[in-house]
Amino acid sequence: MNRHSIFFKLNLLFATALIVTLIAGGLLYRQLEHRDRMALLLKSRLILQELRRDGQLSDTLLQALDLERVPPARAARLLPRNGRQTNLRGHKRRFARRLLHRGGEVYLLIRMPRERLLLHARQNTLRRYLLPGLLLGAILLILSLSYWALRRTLSPMRRLEEDIRRYGRGEPLRYAERFRSGEDEISRIARAFYDSVERLKRYGEARRLFLRNLLHELNTPVTKGKLLAELSQEPRTRRMLGTIFQRLSILLGELVEVERIAAGSEPFAEREELNVKELAREACRRLYCEAKGVGMEIPEDLTLFADREAMVIVIKNLLDNARKYGRDPHIGFEGDLLVIRSLGAPLKRPLEHYTEPFRQEYAEPKEEGFGLGLYIVREILERHGMELGYRHENGENLFTVGPLNREG
Repeated sequence: MNRHSIFFKLNLLFATALIVTLIAGGLLYRQLEHRDRMALLLKSRLILQELRRDGQLSDTLLQALDLERVPPARAARLLPRNGRQTNLRGHKRRFARRLLHRGGEVYLLIRMPRERLLLHARQNTLRRYLLPGLLLGAILLILSLSYWALRRTLSPMRRLEEDIRRYGRGEPLRYAERFRSGEDEISRIARAFYDSVERLKRYGEARRLFLRNLLHELNTPVTKGKLLAELSQEPRTRRMLGTIFQRLSILLGELVEVERIAAGSEPFAEREELNVKELAREACRRLYCEAKGVGMEIPEDLTLFADREAMVIVIKNLLDNARKYGRDPHIGFEGDLLVIRSLGAPLKRPLEHYTEPFRQEYAEPKEEGFGLGLYIVREILERHGMELGYRHENGENLFTVGPLNREG
């Protein structure tokens, strides 16, 4: 069990409490036993005084001391050498005292010059140990019930944890209804979580609906604008309108990718074994470079398990940045990393700055994009269990993708 778990700490707490209770019970038993032994010691002194003075022991004194004589026949059976014995100090020459423990009962053996006298302590063992035993049992019962109640109260945390993990994976929640009626703190926390999930779901659906409608409504006029720009007779106006509508078209395309990434927690479920070199070639085709001016040193048999369209977008965006902000772009492979490199100045800020959405600057501000490229790359790679890395060496910017997933 995880030593940081609250259940581990709960088990440790109650195990410690149980051990301490049992130790306390043992010490109490020893104390009661010592008390009885001391009481018999005092009684034996009175008996010895009686014997020295009168030479005999009266039944009245024995009754007052809560003792009784043991018949000789029974005494013969009780006086074997085995058994627990406790010596008490007395006159060594004439009288001696000894405690005998037989079957949970206590006997007082008095050795006189001519005979042995065995006395039975008529103390009620049940009465003597009933109250301490009941107290110990009550404490153990309270500990057990408290442990059971706390375990039962905390056990829904496992179901809540499972639903939180399922929510993180984009799977349906299973235990929402079980927390509807509880009034303890865990139930209230669970209800707050499920209510937040419902609100986020409604907000997400509203956002996606709004964004899809917006993209649909904007795509048509942008397309018409690009056609009208081509019909313009003035070259300067045609070029200016073409640049404007091209920028709008790029923005719409990047927003579509952002919406696709945010559409669900696992939008890239269709994963298959892909040839990395074919992915790089497809990325080049989409950039209209057809590997012209782009170095490519990737083994023919290099594969990975991923969503095909998503990985093409990753390579395309990284290669597009390498062309925009550097010179002599190159795609290679190092260890288990795919590397896209290009000559250029190092990044002025940490990589995390450029993977935020709408970070347009790279080396110098450009007009060809809106800063969503690296954000999309990072999101795709995180969903595939890979990372985007960066380093600058020998005058080159190197962006790494990996480690590549070799198994499905």
